[in-house]
Amino acid sequence: MKKITIVAEIGVNHNGSIRLAKKMIKEAIKCGADIVKFQTFFADEFVKSNTKKAKYQLLSTNKKESHYEMIKKLELKKSDFKEIKKYCDKNKIEFLSTPYDIKSVELLEELKVKRYKIASADLVDMILHKKIRSTKKPLILSIGMAEVPEIKKTVEYYKKKKISNITLLHCVSNYPCSSKSLNLKTILKLKKMFNLPIGFSDHSEGNSAAVLAVGLGATVIEKHFTLNKNLSGPDHKASLNPKEFSIFVKTIREAEIMLGDGQKKCQLEEREMRRVGRKSITLKRSMKRGEIINEKDIIMKRPGTGLNGQKIYMIIKKKLKKNFKKDHQIRKQDIF
Repeated sequence: MKKITIVAEIGVNHNGSIRLAKKMIKEAIKCGADIVKFQTFFADEFVKSNTKKAKYQLLSTNKKESHYEMIKKLELKKSDFKEIKKYCDKNKIEFLSTPYDIKSVELLEELKVKRYKIASADLVDMILHKKIRSTKKPLILSIGMAEVPEIKKTVEYYKKKKISNITLLHCVSNYPCSSKSLNLKTILKLKKMFNLPIGFSDHSEGNSAAVLAVGLGATVIEKHFTLNKNLSGPDHKASLNPKEFSIFVKTIREAEIMLGDGQKKCQLEEREMRRVGRKSITLKRSMKRGEIINEKDIIMKRPGTGLNGQKIYMIIKKKLKKNFKKDHQIRKQDIF
């Protein structure tokens, strides 16, 4: 069974600082993340100056600044991303980033990214999809806020060019989202509907939703990551700090172990219990050589080291090879 991919969503929690970004990468690796994810954007390319902030952004950032000003402040330079990518390569962790505009895709191509992550908000940005599709690279597509016909249209857009290496991330686009809105059974429906790997971008509080998603078959789990929830910025409060993220990863890995490979078999640790707890075909009375065994002559008794009850057909109407006392557990070599 393939290991579940755990993505530490650094996003914009670097607050525009390369030093902080590197520290976060290092901590995410210590926590056990498989991938660190950033957001690549050029504010002038995708945000109008009069765009309003989302409600959760107003709660965690300066109310006087506009959405554009907030985004502009979090924008990294091309050289910054080159340095971050180089740092990820050096530390042997995959660098992943969500591009929000065409220039960002071009930058990520320069950086030779392995795959793309597309934000829920951009599910319907077909200009962006056209650019990403032209790279022919695998993609992880978040589908928060989306209706099924919108998801189908975008997935088909990629499949038309024979790009089928797509993972859909079930997601509720609120920070944090309510338990009621999670609707995790959607993972099962999406798997059946699209026949694609399904993951979960977790914006809920705690670890329960991610564990349930793993149980429902999620192959990728993404969670926001920060060094300090009290830092300024839109996403820190809804993120996990290193201690929390370490527990998050451990919990997912434990769930993964519990799920196993899906093959029903007697486990190694059950074998002793099977020997003791199961019953074997046992003589109800002492019998002599040549006697024919009938059903009334046998009883099922522990331990289970002899023939089990499903082997009765091998015993009934057979003759004993020698004398046996009551409670002898019959073996194949005892009869003819």
